[in-house]
Amino acid sequence: MSYSALVIGGGIAGIASALQLANCNRDVYLIEREATIGGYAASFCCKATEVCTKCSVCLVPQKLKEVKTHPKISILTNSIVSGVSGKAGNFQVEVWQKPQYILPQRCIACGICFDVCPTQPKAIYPPSPEAVPYSYVIDESQCLRLNGEECNLCQGICPTDAINFEPKPKRQELSAGSITLATGFEVFDAREIGSLGYSRYPNVLTGLDLERIFNREGSLKLPSNGKEPQKIAFIQCVGSRNESHCYCSQACCKYAMRFARLIKYQNPNTEVTIFYIDLQTAGKGFAEFYEECKESIRFIPGVPVEILETPSNELEVKFENILEGKVNREVFDLVVLSVGMVPRKGSWDLARILGINLGDDGFFDTKEPSNPVETNVDGVFLAGACQGPRDIPDSIAHGTSAAEKAMEALQRCR
Repeated sequence: MSYSALVIGGGIAGIASALQLANCNRDVYLIEREATIGGYAASFCCKATEVCTKCSVCLVPQKLKEVKTHPKISILTNSIVSGVSGKAGNFQVEVWQKPQYILPQRCIACGICFDVCPTQPKAIYPPSPEAVPYSYVIDESQCLRLNGEECNLCQGICPTDAINFEPKPKRQELSAGSITLATGFEVFDAREIGSLGYSRYPNVLTGLDLERIFNREGSLKLPSNGKEPQKIAFIQCVGSRNESHCYCSQACCKYAMRFARLIKYQNPNTEVTIFYIDLQTAGKGFAEFYEECKESIRFIPGVPVEILETPSNELEVKFENILEGKVNREVFDLVVLSVGMVPRKGSWDLARILGINLGDDGFFDTKEPSNPVETNVDGVFLAGACQGPRDIPDSIAHGTSAAEKAMEALQRCR
């Protein structure tokens, strides 16, 4: 019998779940497949203007600090769950940990390795500012040394000997009384809709690109020439509410409106237009926020079907204006595609290992529609966007709820 808890996924929902369990005096293993924890939320930016717009990004650094220093939480990064046996109260979990070529306890994030790396894009790079642990990361697919070529530039110049290419993968077996799955989501690949020009036109960005630009730079410039954009369009439901992904991704309307307000706050003369199918304004105070946005932001109910680049690098958007009942064209400096959330590609494998079900949409399924936490396997619970699209506050709440159910399961197994 084990009274430890295991959480798979180190995004904001998994962190919230791990903290709730640890604060109830449970030993927790937090398993994360990437080199750092924090997930997408760690790369998001604060969207406050003169007032807080309640995006909840400010909660992430505090949660990361708490989980990093909590004595009851053991964090295993670069790790995947490869096998599970047993039952509630006595799960045996096989974990494989990939080599971590940069030792976090030695890396001082000086950036010298990045400067000397000869590949484009760089094979070695810094994590997001709030990532835990904060150390540089090597992309195995880009690294010359790890792909059989001779290169020792980063290892040779590192002042703290933090880089080591010799480690091998290692296997370990953990015992846990409960398992909480918090593997999150993937962002829809906007290149799948070729007519919108993403990756072909430099001034077509995604919402995730925008998050990272504001997080890094604090303001928005045109990628093509570094000038401030004067006319911006947001296109909603890119990768959501279509034949392949018929659900709403919940967060896209909110982040688009928050970004639009932030852009107008920084540059009041910038024209911002939001194209939408219909707007999701659920959540405390968000309907009122939408009404405020309408005072300075143009909302057009219509679906852009094509973006073409003009000879002057402007973007001509062809869209159906639902209210007017006709197809229009309009030119913008920059277009932001509000991409939705899709299930992670490894969801099927993990569902097979754990014996749990997937829903028709590809997200992990619950035992009953009215219960968003419990799966068909006793002792296995869901947290966050792996069960369906959620924003940061909903993911935190869902992770906390999953921890409470896990605690109940652990109590029953005593």
